[in-house]
Amino acid sequence: MPPSVPSGLHRVEIGCRDLARSLDFYQDLLGFQPVPDPVRPDRRSRLLSRGTVVLELVEVGAEGNQGGWVNDDLQGGIRHLGMKVAAVDRQIKRLEGAGVTVLSQPMDVLGDVRIAFFLDPDGARLEFIQGNLSYQKISSPELAAAEAAQVPGEVPRFDHVAFTVADLPTALAFWRDRFGFEVIGEIRHHGDQRGFLMTYLQAGQAVLEVFSFDVPIVLNDISAAGTSVLGPRRLLLEGPGEQRLIAPDGVPVTMGGSR
Repeated sequence: MPPSVPSGLHRVEIGCRDLARSLDFYQDLLGFQPVPDPVRPDRRSRLLSRGTVVLELVEVGAEGNQGGWVNDDLQGGIRHLGMKVAAVDRQIKRLEGAGVTVLSQPMDVLGDVRIAFFLDPDGARLEFIQGNLSYQKISSPELAAAEAAQVPGEVPRFDHVAFTVADLPTALAFWRDRFGFEVIGEIRHHGDQRGFLMTYLQAGQAVLEVFSFDVPIVLNDISAAGTSVLGPRRLLLEGPGEQRLIAPDGVPVTMGGSR
């Protein structure tokens, strides 16, 4: 963790309807490894890790309202979880063979990376990324160089969490000014009339990918998604003392503590 970053993304919580089914998916297909949970060993949840961020699968059943994912870049809350891989095409072919829902086939995109999107068993949106981003604007050459030096292995490695915000300065005041997450760089979609901008912040050993727009937008309320699909629910950050917060545009955050 860079010395200028006092805290970082430690855990991402995801709701699931069937814990055993989700464990099979994340462990057998994505290569996540179990992490002991001495604080809550009997709870209907499991901790898994791939890289430096822990994924917490929480079985909430079909009746709970966990929020959800919809195919709309104006959805509020968390958009997707991203993982680095050495070869996107090979990984997606493997997932398709296992019956996984693939949303988009591998493609080369802005930033000189190759990506593909797919769904977990309950509809959470996941991304594979091959390569390291070429930022159009670099705010921290040191962080950009450290990212470029990483070499992904054959097994997917947790990389980032993406979410959309209605107001970028407000979001930066929360993530950068409050927690010390440093901006790595930016990539702008110049062909998008809304002024679509992606801003990347170093959050400890992970990255926050923040989507924003130059024109005024109204984000969709993820609570309206009901229980038809499940998505990532909460971020847990390292740091002293426990605080429960709501980030701009509805991302639930817990800071510090044993949770």
